[in-house]
Order: sequence, then C-alpha cells, then structure tokens
Amino acid sequence: MTLARVVAIVGALVGGFGLILQFWLLYADMTANGASPLEATWRYFAYFTILTNTFVTLVMARAALMPERYAGLNAPRVELMAVTSILFVCIIYNLLLAARWDPQGWQKIADVIVHNVVPILFAVFWGLRPHGSLTWRDAGFAAFWPLAYAIYGLGRGAVDRFYPYFFMDPTAISYVQISLNLVGLVVAFLLGA
Repeated sequence: MTLARVVAIVGALVGGFGLILQFWLLYADMTANGASPLEATWRYFAYFTILTNTFVTLVMARAALMPERYAGLNAPRVELMAVTSILFVCIIYNLLLAARWDPQGWQKIADVIVHNVVPILFAVFWGLRPHGSLTWRDAGFAAFWPLAYAIYGLGRGAVDRFYPYFFMDPTAISYVQISLNLVGLVVAFLLGA
C-alpha cells in the first residue's frame, strides 16, 4: 500500500468524522432553538468550508478505494482545485474568521478538524500524488470552485437572508465591495493554484 493511499484513507475517515460531527452540532443547536430538520440541513450546506471539506473528503475516499485511477474526482486538475480550495479554507479561516468566535468542547474539535486537520492531510495527500502536466489553464479551472460558491452563496442569501461570511454579505457591505472581494479571492486562487 502506498503512502498516498494511507493518507487518503486517514483523510477520508477524519474528514467524514469532522463533517458528521459538525452537522450533528449544528443540527442539535438549531433544532433545540426551534429550527426544523430541513432548516438545519439547509444552513449546514451554506458554508464554503463544509462544501469544500465534503469535496476533498470524497476525493480522498475515491483515491483510497481506487488508488490507481487518475480520472474524475482524482484527475490532477480536480485534485489541484481541491488542494487550492481546502488550503484557502484554512488560510482564510485562520486569518479572517477564527478570531470572531471561541468554540469549546466538541465544537472546538469539529472546528479544528474542518479548518486545520483536513487541509493539512489533503495537502500531504496532494504532495504524494502524481500531477501530470498541469498548466495555467488548470489553475483557471481551480478558481471555478470559489466562483461557483460565490454565485451559490449569494443566490441562497437572496432567498433566506443568511450570508455566512462577512466579506460576501450585501446586508453589511455593498455589492461593489463584494465584487472586489470576489475578484481578489479568484486572483488569489489562480495564483495559489
């Protein structure tokens, strides 16, 4: 068994545990405060962090089950998109968002898993995998994930008025500022990829 496969197995298990734990905590909190199960589930999938952790956990799970396949979820350009996205989850959270709250107990464990442990595991996994001949075009492909999320997040927010990130919240900042923030993030993703 290769080291990449071992890291993929560990990463998929840790990622799955972190996602389930985070869902359980959010679900328990929201339903205890009167939200329906559907509302709690809808809120869970509002976060770039959750969607990206789900994405990279699926990439690692597939690599754990089919380590010799380098297509689909394990195509080099898809893995590049995944590693860029999960590392930005780690960086953005730790630079801009972590100071805004102080999780305790199980919430702290879930928080550390989805924002730090999974990004580190996936970066190690990615470093152990073959990448083929990635080009700037593939870097552009990697930037598609945050751009798609921006459209999704703003569309969701227009419906339910919930914006999980202050830098994408039109109730707090202008659409011009949001556009500038998104351009900056996409450029950062391109350069990161």
